[in-house]
Amino acid sequence: MKRSYFGTIVSLLAACAAVVGLIAYMMNAGTTYFVGLGKNTLVICSLIVGIVALLLWIALGEAKVTWKDILPLAAPSLFMFGFLTLLNSRINGIAAIMTFEANEANMADLKSALVALVFMAVAALLACIAAFANVKKQA
Repeated sequence: MKRSYFGTIVSLLAACAAVVGLIAYMMNAGTTYFVGLGKNTLVICSLIVGIVALLLWIALGEAKVTWKDILPLAAPSLFMFGFLTLLNSRINGIAAIMTFEANEANMADLKSALVALVFMAVAALLACIAAFANVKKQA
């Protein structure tokens, strides 16, 4: 498989994983257990900007060196920032549910938080891999 196709496919997979992580986060922010924490705009903005950076890289990436070469490096950084910010806000709740407050409703709320975290981490990993591949053919 050519590097340009590989880079495009992996970048699209990373963007899709980030979208799923964002949707799972939005659903988790509305659950009974985590609703008091609200929606963190840093998490939302970092994921959206990372997704846009990947899509712009796919659309505008060139074989020659330009300012656009920062886009595939910014995306995994933004995804990891969103992941760590979400983990920081959920870690106490996760620990409490796992140790003292384990009932069906809380476990369901925990599951959506873990799904969001996993998809954000997968998006960051895939975006890191995609950063090493081209998205445009050599001129």
